[in-house]
Amino acid sequence: MLTRISVMLPGLAALVLALAPVNAGAAGISPAQKAIEQGQYGVAVKRLKPLAARGNARAEEALAVLYDAGRGVAPDPVLAAKLYREAALQGSGAAQLNLANLYLEGRGVAVSPVLAYAWADAAAASGEAGGQKIIDRLARLMPLAQFRKAQSLGQRYVDLYVINLRTG
Repeated sequence: MLTRISVMLPGLAALVLALAPVNAGAAGISPAQKAIEQGQYGVAVKRLKPLAARGNARAEEALAVLYDAGRGVAPDPVLAAKLYREAALQGSGAAQLNLANLYLEGRGVAVSPVLAYAWADAAAASGEAGGQKIIDRLARLMPLAQFRKAQSLGQRYVDLYVINLRTG
């Protein structure tokens, strides 16, 4: 069973946190996941921080959502972007999608349609439907040269952060 937590922020896209059932590769995140499901965000933050510090992508992603939404902590979009990026580099489709949204909106990072497109491309390749929506929107708005740059970078991100991670 997949637990999906979407946090709506006023005027902004939903943040998506997808937590799959705990397995050996995600050891230790179950208590934090349970705290999130119960709305105990402060407890979740305390449980996630040491896991994220050790590079656990699921913990980084979950902690990023909490910092982005200001749940259990003061909102910190810069730290949220850093944590999303760390999880995105490890192949988290939800983190890739949320990072794309940050680049679209300029929350915690400078606005960059090219980076938004590239991360959305990786998210779409990871199975996040929202990634394709961002790609379609940007494709209509970008000048041709910028669009080509975004496509090239997007393909690179798909190769590096989706395909190569799946095939080892």
